[in-house]
Amino acid sequence: MDSTLIKILYTNAFNDIESARSCQISISQKEMELQMININSKYSSFDNSYLNNMKKQSLKMEIVNLMNKRNNCINSSIGYALTIAEKEVQENNTFSTAAIVIGSISSFISTVKNSFNISITNSTNLSLLSNKLVHSGFHMFQLKRAIDDLKSSCNVF
Repeated sequence: MDSTLIKILYTNAFNDIESARSCQISISQKEMELQMININSKYSSFDNSYLNNMKKQSLKMEIVNLMNKRNNCINSSIGYALTIAEKEVQENNTFSTAAIVIGSISSFISTVKNSFNISITNSTNLSLLSNKLVHSGFHMFQLKRAIDDLKSSCNVF
């Protein structure tokens, strides 16, 4: 794989993880709005329960959609990173750019731990790559550690 393709995959992986972060910020904002509605309902002297329920349902739907979008971005980012990692293993590279991307992804996943599910394809590829790295030498240690961290973050065994 030439360096131009690696750069494109690297850029795409980071762009997708940034999109996921943006979605997470929006999710947090929507959750805060939901809490404000609950507080307003509890302490308001007016009976706007119907209107508040409509707003709550709308916000909940937006949150679900944002979570799906965020999870798709994370899975896309993982796919790009695993493609880079696979090539590095094939080429027996000593410096791993994939480890940098995977570290960033793992760090982000740890902030949304309970609400992210890795795709079956990425889970399978992650396990296969991890198994390949078991037999690699010490020079692939950085990538192996990043892969193990990602497996742990995604609950892949």
